[in-house]
Amino acid sequence: MQQQQQPAAKELHSNQLAMQVVRRLSKRLQKRQQAESGATAADLIQMVRHEAVACAGRDPVDAVSQNACRRVLKILREEAVHSLGASAQLLSSLQNNLFSERPIDYSQVKADSLRDAVSAAIKELSLELETSLDDLRSHGAAHIGENEVVLTLGYSHSVARVLQTAAATRKFQAIVCDSGPNFSGSRMLQLLKTVPQIDASLITDAHAFAVMSRVHRCLLSAQTVFADGGLRAECGTHGLLLAAKRHSVPVLVCTPAHKLAPAYHSVERANVYLNPACLLEENLSFAEVHCPKYDLVPPGLVTLFVTNLGGLAPAHLHRCLAEQYHQDDYSIDAGEADGDA
Repeated sequence: MQQQQQPAAKELHSNQLAMQVVRRLSKRLQKRQQAESGATAADLIQMVRHEAVACAGRDPVDAVSQNACRRVLKILREEAVHSLGASAQLLSSLQNNLFSERPIDYSQVKADSLRDAVSAAIKELSLELETSLDDLRSHGAAHIGENEVVLTLGYSHSVARVLQTAAATRKFQAIVCDSGPNFSGSRMLQLLKTVPQIDASLITDAHAFAVMSRVHRCLLSAQTVFADGGLRAECGTHGLLLAAKRHSVPVLVCTPAHKLAPAYHSVERANVYLNPACLLEENLSFAEVHCPKYDLVPPGLVTLFVTNLGGLAPAHLHRCLAEQYHQDDYSIDAGEADGDA
């Protein structure tokens, strides 16, 4: 498992980060199309793949930036096929077919011919990202009923917006686990306390199992959602989901679609390790202490993923991934980026 030092705090929400990456790619694509008259769609695809590799190198746990690159890559591939006279539907059926023996030669398509179509598609993608949180909160609020007890963990911007939206039309109780060692649950509690319709209370992570029997549903967030339904989520999520499974409590994970990654859960995946001083009051030179920021939650513990596209059962994640990304861009690493075009 890779170890990293704690990164600087990010102020950007995931949709803002994705929009930032898309805007940067849009400017680079326009510059490349204007500067090189002989550039082809293959050159543009290779350039975006290199950017995806760079994003992974800067922060291996940042799936949002890599997924934003994948969305742009699919736009380039689809518009190149349109330019060759095929339809997007034909592209999907041919390129995603495991038995397809004739991959499309993107070097036959001039980059300049794609300028207007790609620009329009990227604007549409930017609008989708901009409104993703509003769409997510409206879908998520529909799953919270009157006088229900909802359990959540720590602070999550998307979960907070969902709860605030639900409170506009109904009363319910929210139990917030404090989520040590960062204790971001206190921030969530302060926010929810400002909403009259929500009866909010704070508990320690250790008390989650004790209160689970009276909880109607768990409402959580995730840093990354894997293709098999596994998660990279805030530390403490795994134990909370095990308690929910023991008491047959449904678990809803609020996540915009740009957090869905075409990769599978593995305990070997990258994590962020925090300074163990937040756990220990004194320096223990004889002890090696690990303080992971994220839990790598195995599949099978989430009931429903609530996204800006609607509710997704874990079994339907593959279909959503196929609609968002091209299969050739599921795996992106330095070697593939160098040789792919």
